[in-house]
Amino acid sequence: MQLNTQELAALADYLLCEIDCSSDYEEDEFSVEWRGHRLYVERYMSHFRVEVDHEDDVIELPRH
Repeated sequence: MQLNTQELAALADYLLCEIDCSSDYEEDEFSVEWRGHRLYVERYMSHFRVEVDHEDDVIELPRH
């Protein structure tokens, strides 16, 4: 899955606004569905590590 700059920004916003603030995602490792893709997310203090569709792609997004 190749994401352009706008899609990366949308994913970062989704993780920060919808997931990071949700009590449903208190663990630092979780799976979530986003735009038809299954994401495995690891939350770190400085960033999110996102595996897309069974480790085919890995994206690291800053967490700020």
